[in-house]
Amino acid sequence: MDFFIYIYGIMDNILMPFYRFPDNPLLGYYIGTLALSFAGVITGEYSISLAFGFNKERITRDNDEMAHFQDLSIEALKAGDKSAYKACNSIANDTYGRTFFSQIALSAASLWPIFIALGWMQYRFGEVEFNLPFSMPLIGNTIGYSASFLLCYVSARILFGKIKYKLP
Repeated sequence: MDFFIYIYGIMDNILMPFYRFPDNPLLGYYIGTLALSFAGVITGEYSISLAFGFNKERITRDNDEMAHFQDLSIEALKAGDKSAYKACNSIANDTYGRTFFSQIALSAASLWPIFIALGWMQYRFGEVEFNLPFSMPLIGNTIGYSASFLLCYVSARILFGKIKYKLP
């Protein structure tokens, strides 16, 4: 637990200026939470890049193997060789499964910063609640730091998705 307290202290030094920048505390909370969200998105994207870099040869090999056996299965089907088609298609399907789950693992690599961010927010804002102008079933009339963070994170993820291809 001391490790996380140490990490949270570093995060405090980096993030709290964003939270304290405006005079309005609510505006500061959302500016800081957006900054935290963008940091999480960028860290997650960097993690995907690292994971892809370490696994690029395997991913490329699996994609090439999948395409090769898919082509062979189609040729066997055209030639009327049903047993060759089934054998090649089975290998192509196995390779597709490996490729599919590799892509899921790469996508999951972008999510780990969310848990660090939520842990820090609980440490800093665990008691903070925001009143809603209406009551929602199962939620009530307040939301905490996690709901506000997730709204900011989704917004940051969408915005980053629109601009990442324009970045150098």
